[in-house]
Amino acid sequence: MNTKFYKMRRNRMVSGVLAGLSDKWNFDVTLVRLLFAIFTISNFGIGVIIYIILASILPTKEEIEAEMYGTGPRKRKEAEAIEDNDGWFW
Repeated sequence: MNTKFYKMRRNRMVSGVLAGLSDKWNFDVTLVRLLFAIFTISNFGIGVIIYIILASILPTKEEIEAEMYGTGPRKRKEAEAIEDNDGWFW
């Protein structure tokens, strides 16, 4: 079971924080958004500050999966340098 929090690009409205929370806990995304709106209104906008912080620090679900399974792009440091006199194949 994955214990990390994440954002999701799918079903997002702003940055995907609430969509990621709803996916992690298997709630309807509309319910999570409604609860977030009630929390934000009742606490004088603190929810917006929390949302901005989470949006800036949480990775996306796709990034976590790419890191876990190694499906992400190769890092530039790992790539071999190409010489000017290298042939097409050898």
